[in-house]
Amino acid sequence: MRECWLRPNRRILWLSCVVSACVLVGGLALAWFFPVNGNHAWAGWLGFVLAGAGLLAIAAFAYNMRLPRLAFEDDHLLVYLRSTIPERVPIDAIECFFLGQGPSLIRMPDGQEAETSNIIIRLAERAKEYHDREAHPSLGEWHCGYITVRGAWCERITPDLGKRLNERLVAAHRRQRERAKAVSASKSEAASKAEKV
Repeated sequence: MRECWLRPNRRILWLSCVVSACVLVGGLALAWFFPVNGNHAWAGWLGFVLAGAGLLAIAAFAYNMRLPRLAFEDDHLLVYLRSTIPERVPIDAIECFFLGQGPSLIRMPDGQEAETSNIIIRLAERAKEYHDREAHPSLGEWHCGYITVRGAWCERITPDLGKRLNERLVAAHRRQRERAKAVSASKSEAASKAEKV
């Protein structure tokens, strides 16, 4: 079962839904006041197109609210930085989480680029096949053994969040080691029984 470790920024997604709902209502109003069989049929068709686009956008934002930025499932960290299909990284390839600061890729009204807090994931040196992946630039970066999740597009990043992520990582590593020991013990027990026979 998938366990959410880092949620998306629902405030921005809700705001996007509100804007999309305004486009939907505006489109329906255009279609209502300018029937497609009247003198200004183009306005009615434009209204239907706007309403359809607004509805699709609301559905997309609502779906994205359900997707985490980071999740845990079957001894893998699921990283959602490119699409709705996550990159799966074995949990034993994750060394730690720490907080960072970096560009948000969002322009302020004065033209300056805003800074944001980030979650940075350090990957083990031995896990070279996971060191570089493509990522959507606004969501984060993934190169040279570090995964950066931009804070603008995830839940509010605080020191408590960083601590909680590391606690979950330690617990996942511990469970994985305990399972490996149990498997090893059962194999050695089966081998000793086979020898006795």
